[in-house]
Amino acid sequence: MRKVNIGALLRIALGVVVVLVASVAAIVWATVPSAPDGHVRVPAKTPFTSGPYFAYSQPWGGEMTALTKLWAPRADHIVVNLKKFPSDTQFYWRWPPFGPTNGPGVWAYSAVMHGNYDGGEPDVAVPPKRVRDVREFRQTFAWTIANGNGDGNVLSEVYLRSSDTDPDAKVLEIGWFLHMPQSSRTWFENARPVGVFVDPNGMRWAVRIEDKFCMFGPERAQDIRTGTLDMLAALAWLRANKTITGDEWLWGISLGVEPVKGVGHLTVDRWSVARQ
Repeated sequence: MRKVNIGALLRIALGVVVVLVASVAAIVWATVPSAPDGHVRVPAKTPFTSGPYFAYSQPWGGEMTALTKLWAPRADHIVVNLKKFPSDTQFYWRWPPFGPTNGPGVWAYSAVMHGNYDGGEPDVAVPPKRVRDVREFRQTFAWTIANGNGDGNVLSEVYLRSSDTDPDAKVLEIGWFLHMPQSSRTWFENARPVGVFVDPNGMRWAVRIEDKFCMFGPERAQDIRTGTLDMLAALAWLRANKTITGDEWLWGISLGVEPVKGVGHLTVDRWSVARQ
């Protein structure tokens, strides 16, 4: 019987480990986004503000998973066009080629924001306003996504709160899904239905609730890559069906990506918010 050369096997195993580590390091290095002239690269958990707008990347899903906790602060980057912000803002993500198994089902949320969306203060304050006192609330947007090697939810969100001073006094989260991977669509369709909202442009949105998250998704699965969202009309519809009262405080709003898996990037080509 031939003797097993333990030393040789260990050297082979060590060589394989070294090659794997070097390969991962090379991939990590190669996928760090560049910031051309007139742009700045912003790492995760680092705010960028200009006027009433704000950009931030929060890897909260990755931080909840032991496998990715150390990687989480390095996985997402924002590239800001200093002259056009919040337009032409790019969000890059680099996560495992599968979704997290923890509660959120997403690795992070990276977004441009108007006003104090979730605790972040822009340079120019946008004071909270009661829903019943809002006279205009709309956003105009256009976006493109590179999702051949990964995917994520393209999502615009607001929080309604019971206070105009406490960012943690959240009553309801409201989100508009502009792009959903199939896994997200399946989760969405299993949530409790509220009804169908037809917006002023004739677009039909299926509205569903999961816990304290009220979701607007296209009734027919599709991407909404450009257009205008009239959030005031949506809030009026929610008041009419008693989902909200109108006494809640409206703070800020966001538009961004929740990475679900893999590597990719979202470009917010155009974004502006009007609120009165």
